[in-house]
Amino acid sequence: MSGAAVRTAYRLNVSKTKLYRLAKQYYPEIGPMKAATFIKYPRSRDYALDFKAGEHYHHLFLSVCGGQARLGDDCSTYDNEGERVSRWECRSLTLDELRALDMVEEVGA
Repeated sequence: MSGAAVRTAYRLNVSKTKLYRLAKQYYPEIGPMKAATFIKYPRSRDYALDFKAGEHYHHLFLSVCGGQARLGDDCSTYDNEGERVSRWECRSLTLDELRALDMVEEVGA
């Protein structure tokens, strides 16, 4: 068919090293990679990385929602009374960002 747009499908291809490099871009004070815990959720292409950066504990969650890669961050710390205080942030990642970190692979049609 002439003039038809050709779309390429991608899927996440993530390892601990790749997700750590992504986390390092947002949190340069992250501890060493061997201190971080990598999670690959079963039967899905969802990933997480638990680590400490400064006084904050982070649970980064990487998934695809509505065709867009999303990086969620559950960041927590403890106040003076010892109570856990947390906040949730979510940001979209571009295909170029994912390609730069080799976190996507093309899927054959």
